[in-house]
Parts: sequence; C-alpha cells; structure tokens
Amino acid sequence: MKKIISLRATNREIVDFCNEIAKMDINCSVESKTVYSEEEDINTFRIKIYGYDKDKLIEDYRTVMTLINKIHKRYHPDPRGYYEFQLSELKYPISKDLILETLDMLNIDYRYSEDSGSIKCKLSYEEFNKILEELSRIHSDPRLSTMKIGSKPVKNLIILLSYLTKRDVEDIVEECIEQGFFRVEEDGTIQLNRDPKLIKEYYLKEGEDGPIREDNK
Repeated sequence: MKKIISLRATNREIVDFCNEIAKMDINCSVESKTVYSEEEDINTFRIKIYGYDKDKLIEDYRTVMTLINKIHKRYHPDPRGYYEFQLSELKYPISKDLILETLDMLNIDYRYSEDSGSIKCKLSYEEFNKILEELSRIHSDPRLSTMKIGSKPVKNLIILLSYLTKRDVEDIVEECIEQGFFRVEEDGTIQLNRDPKLIKEYYLKEGEDGPIREDNK
C-alpha cells in the first residue's frame, strides 16, 4: 500500500523536509522536478509513503502532512504577515527568554505559544536567524565566561545590551557597575542592582548617555 502527496515547494523547503524526514521512522521516497521562476526555483514535489499496515500508513501520512505544513510556515508568511518557527529547531541555541526580550527591544511584532514552543513573527526565517547568530556570537565571547555573573538573567541582559549597542561585553559591565545598575558582591559576583527595565531604557535613550544600535533606531 502507498499514499502519494504532490505539491509545489522551494528548494529550501525540500532540503528541510528531506533532512527532517530522515530522522523519522517513515518508509517513503521523494522526487522533484524544477519549474523555472524569476524569484526562486519552484519544484513539483512528490512524496510516496509506503506501508503494509493501513493504520500505520494513515498515521505516517498525517505526520508527513504536519511536517510539510510546518516547513511551509517557516518560509511563507500567513495573510497577516507572520512566519512561524519552532524555537527548538532554529539554527542557534539561544534561550527563549533572551530571544523574546530581544524581539521586544527591537519592537518586532511576534506571538509566542508556550504550549507548542512556536513563535509567529514578522521576520523571515533568514532575518530571525541573523539576529540569533549575533546573539550566539556574543554569548560565546570568552570574556563572558571569565566574569563571575550571578544569574542567567544578568548574563542575558549583558548579551542583549551588547547586541543593541554593538559594544563589548566588558564595556557594558563596567558602565553598568559605574552607573549603579550592577553591584559586585564581596565574592566578586556581579548581580543586578536596579530594575532591568530601567537599565534597558537607559541604553535605548538617544544621545550621548545612551547610544543605541543605529540600524534599530
């Protein structure tokens, strides 16, 4: 027995589908044929799902359709302009709190679902991952690992401020200590000393005291 799914898909969608279906216990084959398009190559895409058990075949068909829809939403906005991603499947492993806080500070329109772990956002998949790539680069800064940072929210705030201002993490920490935003405990641990909202407002002010990222004004 078999079921056949035929549709049109971009190269990116087909690659993502093949990568993800390979991790599943589904007996299927895929074939595609490119159709010329001025904007992007569109392919006629056929998926054949095989099985000897009818119930298993129906279950696999539903799984494949769910995967197709999920990938489609990743690259194509809905009528309101929202793309949809699973945070756990994005290219860079950044904490959910830092991602959402960054989107808030950039005034990006988004909707997050705690139940499904998905985010609907008015940024394309490429634009979204570009932000995460930069956050990941800052997160991996070896200077952060040498600092005795008291908690994850403090570290996230340092990364966020560095991203927004394009300044080194050391400069951010030094200024936050000088301004009384952070305090240094007797054991050298860096802790929050002010409301994070007030700290972010300081860095988002225009003018000499609060430079902000020029491309996000």
